Amino acid sequence: MVRVAYRHQLARDFLAPGQAERIHQTALRILHEVGLAVALESAREEMAARGFRVCGERVYFEPQAVEEYLAELRRRHVEGAQPAAQGQADDGKLHLTTGVYAYHVHDLDADRIVPYTTEKLIEMTKLVDVLAERDVHSPAPGYPLDVPPPLQPIAKYRVGALYSRQGEGPVDPISAESIPYVMEMAEVLGRPLRSLPVYVFSPLRLAGESLLAAMRFRHRLESIHVSDMPSVGGTAPVLPFGALAMAAAEVLGAFVTLSVVTGLPVDFGIGLHAFDLRFGSMVFGSPEAYLYGQLNAEINEFYAPWHWRQRGQAAAGIHVRANFPGAQAAAEKATLMTAGALIGARWFDGAGILALDEVFSAEQLLVDCEIKDLLERLIAGLELGEEAADWVEEVRRGVEGSFMALDSTLDHYRSTYWHPQLFDRGFLASQGFEGRRKLAERARDMVRAYVARHEYELDGTRRREVDRIWERAVHELT
Repeated sequence: MVRVAYRHQLARDFLAPGQAERIHQTALRILHEVGLAVALESAREEMAARGFRVCGERVYFEPQAVEEYLAELRRRHVEGAQPAAQGQADDGKLHLTTGVYAYHVHDLDADRIVPYTTEKLIEMTKLVDVLAERDVHSPAPGYPLDVPPPLQPIAKYRVGALYSRQGEGPVDPISAESIPYVMEMAEVLGRPLRSLPVYVFSPLRLAGESLLAAMRFRHRLESIHVSDMPSVGGTAPVLPFGALAMAAAEVLGAFVTLSVVTGLPVDFGIGLHAFDLRFGSMVFGSPEAYLYGQLNAEINEFYAPWHWRQRGQAAAGIHVRANFPGAQAAAEKATLMTAGALIGARWFDGAGILALDEVFSAEQLLVDCEIKDLLERLIAGLELGEEAADWVEEVRRGVEGSFMALDSTLDHYRSTYWHPQLFDRGFLASQGFEGRRKLAERARDMVRAYVARHEYELDGTRRREVDRIWERAVHELT
């Protein structure tokens, strides 16, 4: 049967022909004339020894040197490129990942935002593990605050390892001293940690724990990835051309610096973010957030076409500014997910996350699952069913009896309509306004039911080894 799929072209090219190259040339001028602040003295000394101009904390880059490192990056990827896979059709399935940076959680019983505890993180990890059946793919969705800061990344990793079949995801190096213990746990799980991210502070500053971690453990790594998060109008120029040029300059400078001082393969990505000057905050979930996501995809494709995925994939985040589950969060997330899905995005990060990255909400995660399922049906399109029946005869039978009782209706009803698990479709009169249960209450009951179904725990031998590493970390770091 032929399915007519709905497609709408929301993507557009923001960069005119030749404009990406002009942005790149402007970035090279910024690196040559403004430079990149490098907080680590040993890195500055190494750069000076390799012929780069250093003045105070700032390192300055000759355009030709940057081009040479970019040429080496391209050569490495061309040589290591794998043949393109054939016949991988889009199955229309949508997938969610939760954010992993939250320090607070929406307490369902008190209906309040509270600090994450280890106990609550375990409960939320169990929920996410069970929701794999609804195409949610994530480890522990946050950091526990009832342990000292150096232990928080280790505690997070341990909870993900013990209670999630998906284990722990990429490590955020918020504490360099926690990295060795996380690396040991990763070895136990059979998922060796061989790459770390390094974050550039906008504007034009390479510093922080991620830099220290990459430098300290470079002998145990195979690669590094550099990224930035400039706020357009806050920590970067307010118009996109200037913002992109500065953002490109800071990641290119960090890319060259880390290539020099670590000797490791380094990749990078540019990420402009929307900013509201009235509140002094990033505004994820805004129209501009989506548009900057598309712009980021274009400039990153210019620098690294081997990393470029479908345009919508680059804008597949559904992080929002809304601080609580409810109308604003649902509207922002539905808007972003719809726009992304209609241009080909199939993975969406930030499910269940509120207040940028600060809060994880199980209630919101179930709403996001419902939005995902709704959109999955939307992009699937319609089966017209021309040959499924003698439609003249079916109309005659329906007129004489009931269309709801026809075999064709019973055969195809479930495949024709999407059936929500959480959203309400009943008549008001059927139960009365006062008797209707609020969507939030239904979501909270569903959360408890999902958590009660959790069964997975890490096997005994690996669990004992993970716990041994944890106990040693507690002893040595506190």
